[in-house]
Amino acid sequence: MELRPRTRGLSRTFLVEGAYEAILDNILSGALPSGATVSEVALAKNLNVSRTPVHQALARLAKEGLIEHRAGLQPRIAHFSREDVIEIYDMRLLLETAATQRAARRMDPRVLAELTRDADALAAAPDGADWSKQALDFDARFHDAIAAASGNRRLRQEIAKYRLLVRAFCRMTGNPENLRDALREHQAVLKALAEKHPAAAGQAMAQHVQKRVDAVLATLYREAK
Repeated sequence: MELRPRTRGLSRTFLVEGAYEAILDNILSGALPSGATVSEVALAKNLNVSRTPVHQALARLAKEGLIEHRAGLQPRIAHFSREDVIEIYDMRLLLETAATQRAARRMDPRVLAELTRDADALAAAPDGADWSKQALDFDARFHDAIAAASGNRRLRQEIAKYRLLVRAFCRMTGNPENLRDALREHQAVLKALAEKHPAAAGQAMAQHVQKRVDAVLATLYREAK
């Protein structure tokens, strides 16, 4: 399997980070699909690095829940069961509801105004080749901006961890219909944030996360049939 290298030309200091980013990119793109075994030797050859940075990168990915180590066997890309998906979204609901409630009191008005403008522009734009990518990019910025506005570094880190896991199994749910629905939910959260209403903002975020897990489960298990 040919992977997309991202480590060429990097100094030794950055080899582990480069290997990590390259392997992560291939997991999230589907080049390394769920359940696939991974070989340190093959990865090192594909990424044009030694085994040491690959080994360390895989250890980091295992801590993040994206790689599974098995006694006596090669590691493999994590497989997420229906129960895993539900548990991950349960954690997102708890963490992001709390972050949004905190953000309602703390968010920089300029950041909020920029997100609102971008959401409105996306809502008015027609579907096209770039629209889905722009919507996915906005989704990432939206959630990270709210997590950052919570003022709690550890909370932001935990949210990022669970959103990374979601990205690993949600490629197939990024269709325009689901993204349009998510965008409308984002706008509801932004409205509550603009009104500085913590309870309403938290509720809007909780509803958004719950609707997304419903959409993800419907898509994953419809396609599995």
